[in-house]
Parts: sequence; C-alpha cells; structure tokens
Amino acid sequence: MSDAFLIGSILDTSANYICVLDSKGTVLTASEGFSRIVNGRGRETLTGLNLSSAVLDSTELKEFFSSILAKTDGSYLHTVHRNGQNPVSIQFSKSTVSSPEYGPCVYLSGLEVTELYESGKALETKLREQTNFLIRMGHELKTPLNTVLGYAQLLSGLENLPVAAQDYIATIQTQETNLLYLLNDVLEYSKYETGQTVAVLSETSVRKLVEDVTRSFIDSFSRKMLSLTVEYKNDIPEAILSDPGKIAQVLSNLLGNALKYTRKGGVTVTVSCDKLITIDIEDTGVGIPDDEKDGLFEVFSKSGAGPEHHGNVGIGLAVARIFARMLGGDVVLIRSSSGNGSLFRCTFEANPAESSKKQTQQIIDYSSIKGISRPCKILLVDDVDINLAMLEIFLAPAGFDISIASNGKEAVRIFNEFKPDIVFMDLIMPDMDGFEATRQIKSIDAAIPVIALTASIVDSVKSQALEAGVNDFMYKPFIPERFFEVISEYTGIVYSMEQDQ
Repeated sequence: MSDAFLIGSILDTSANYICVLDSKGTVLTASEGFSRIVNGRGRETLTGLNLSSAVLDSTELKEFFSSILAKTDGSYLHTVHRNGQNPVSIQFSKSTVSSPEYGPCVYLSGLEVTELYESGKALETKLREQTNFLIRMGHELKTPLNTVLGYAQLLSGLENLPVAAQDYIATIQTQETNLLYLLNDVLEYSKYETGQTVAVLSETSVRKLVEDVTRSFIDSFSRKMLSLTVEYKNDIPEAILSDPGKIAQVLSNLLGNALKYTRKGGVTVTVSCDKLITIDIEDTGVGIPDDEKDGLFEVFSKSGAGPEHHGNVGIGLAVARIFARMLGGDVVLIRSSSGNGSLFRCTFEANPAESSKKQTQQIIDYSSIKGISRPCKILLVDDVDINLAMLEIFLAPAGFDISIASNGKEAVRIFNEFKPDIVFMDLIMPDMDGFEATRQIKSIDAAIPVIALTASIVDSVKSQALEAGVNDFMYKPFIPERFFEVISEYTGIVYSMEQDQ
C-alpha cells in the first residue's frame, strides 16, 4: 500500500485542514477542508500545483503560505477572509517529515480555532480595558496620596512638635508610603500582564539612581532605628543605557521587602560592575523559611515568618524580577535562613552611554538651603491646586521666583510672559495636556528644560513625553531634595546652605 493511498484515506475522514507538499512547495495531496479555503474546489485540483500559485482570490492567504514555507517548523495562526463568508481563524502546524515514496515532505495541519480566538480577543480587550482603568485610577489615587505625604513631611519639619504628634506623623508617612508601593506594584503587574510594559531606554547614572532610591527610604529606616548603608565596588560606569524608572522600581521593591522584614540591625546595599551592574541588598531580618523559597517570586506569594507577615500580598518581588529580566538581568535570592537575614541580588545589563548632562554628585539637604547663587525663575504646571501649593512651600524659601499654571494652555501663555529658566510639567491635564504644552514650549525655546511630573506612567506615555521634548521625569511621591538637585543639574544654580551663613 502506497504512502499516497494511506494519506488519501486519512484525509477523506479528517475534519482538519491538511496538506502535504514536497520540498519545492508542490502539493502532493490535501484534505477537502484545505482545498475549500485555498480555491473552493476539490483536493484533486490542487495536486501537482505549487501551493502559492494554487491559492485563488486571496493575496493575503498566498503570502501567509509563502511565509510559512520559508519558516522553521512551528505553529502559526491565520484568519481566512472569504467574500460573503464570516472569517475563519485557523491554527496551522508545520512539520518536516520524510516519506519513502516522496522523500522530504512538508506536512501542514490546520485546526479551526475561530471561537477560541474570538473569545481570546474579547478577553484580551476586557483585560486591557481593566488595566487602563486601573492605570487611570492609580493616577487619581496617587495624587491625593502624594499630597498627604508632602504635607506630612512639612509637618514633621515644624519646631516644638509634641512627641505624640511626631509619632502620629511618622505613622502616616509609613502607611502612606506602603500604600503607594503596593499600588505601584499592582499597576505595574497589570500593565505587564496586558503587554503594556516595555523598556524605555535612556542615559542613566547608576550612582545617582541608587542615591535617590536609598534616600527615599532613610526616614522609614530611621523610624525603625535601622541602618541603611550603601557601598560601591569596582568602577561604576558614569552612565549606562537603561530604563531608570524600572531600575528604581526594582530597588524600591527589594529595599521595601528588606525594611518590612528587618526588626533590628539594618540593610547594606552593595553596587558593583563586571559584565553586569550588580546590586546586592543584604539585611539582618527574620529570613525566609526553606519551604517558602520556591514560590518566592510568584505573584501573590507570601514569605517570611512571624505575625508581621500576616496578610502580606506577594507581588513586589515578582515585579522586581520581571523588570530586571526586561533589562537583561535578574533578581535572585543568594542566601537566607530563618533568623539570619537574607541576601538578594539584582543585575542589569551595563550598556555604556555617553553622558550628555552633568551629574550632580552633591546630596542636598533642602531644609538647610538659605539662598541661591543667582536669580532663577521656575514655572510649575499642575491641575491640582494643592500640589502647586505644596511645591511652592518647598521651593519659595530658597529664593526662587515662581509662577504657576493649572493647564497646558495657561502654561504656554505664562511661559511667553514669564520666561522661566526651568519648567516642571504635569502630563495629564484638562484643556491642553502636558505633551502638547511641552511641544509648544520647545518650539518657542528648545533650550529650556522641561521636567515631567507624574504619579504613575505607562511606558508608551513615557515615550510620548520624550518625543514631545521632556528632558527628565520627577515621580510622585516627590522627594524635596530631588527638586533642588534637578534644578541645580539643569540650570547650574548653586545653593548657599545654613552652615555657610
């Protein structure tokens, strides 16, 4: 019994879309179902024809088959559109086989998955809609949370506060910060699940980024009477090409994890560079039991021991690993044991970048600033009045000349009149958003730095902001010191400090 007879018998009873071709793409045989989608005729009309030339009425289908034959064995999805008929989605599998009668052959097997495919698309659309809703809600939630944190920080700097009031403020700061980190993780994981997260590369100073992130944790560590130490080993590149937002998220999640599970002692951050940027986060915390290590980086897992871990949502470490792997590295647990602390290691690709801007190495204590080296005008743009008021409270005592705008259209008008030295621009605003306002400002004077203010930013939005001309980003919750450093970095302003008086 010949191969052709056996194959033909199988094809006669098969519901699948099947075709067998020789190494040159000539149809040896095919099922009736396959012939219907190719030319609407019987399978005998295909035999002996090149598959690409056998396809009638569909350039799209012809190109699809040509593409499949040029690719390696695998699975490929295609939706067939026929005039007057509903589209049919078919999952084709290609495999190369050897026949004693025909020699090397290509075996195509297709299975109709229209209903499954349409259901998948509907689910994907729903998930994307839900994610976009979460992102919008995240922005709405983070704005008031940032405001609460800002005013709590201002209150903590007041003199002669009762001890009880200081404790209340510290509790507010701790809980608000925890809530913001949790919100960030949920949003970032939601974006990742729906394919909305990509690496947006830019010149990144590793030292500066580590300093910024660790500084944001100093108060939290101090309130628990824990130490936070940063050490550098080897030569760290001045600048690498990476995604600073994602690196910051990874470090924040690892430091937050260490802070949560450390009761005494402290945390040491060690930064080094060989082929990769390596950052070790070592704590003296409660450690991780052996039976919890396997699921440590799984979403919604729990780790650690003791009552303080009850109810913790395990998403931070999962997000940290996802982002590190996107940047050519990883996050791994080097060692941990109950009662003896843990050592986590994160790595990133160290692609060198020529730094185009001066990196500010000075760590500025904003509360000690008493003046500036020369007059400097700042334009603050935000549609939330309380945010503008808070930023004015931070910046005005140093002697800056400040003007404010509540939307992009107003910002462009004031820019022309006020002629600021630097602009801080919210991105999501009514009337005219921050993207268009930035484009118009840059068309007037491209040299003026525009710094985007944002609570949570989708990667595509970040790319859009950079295309509009944004020079840098300030992420909420704001660190007052970071404002002064950015101003100095982009304007050359030098500060006179309290100790200099």
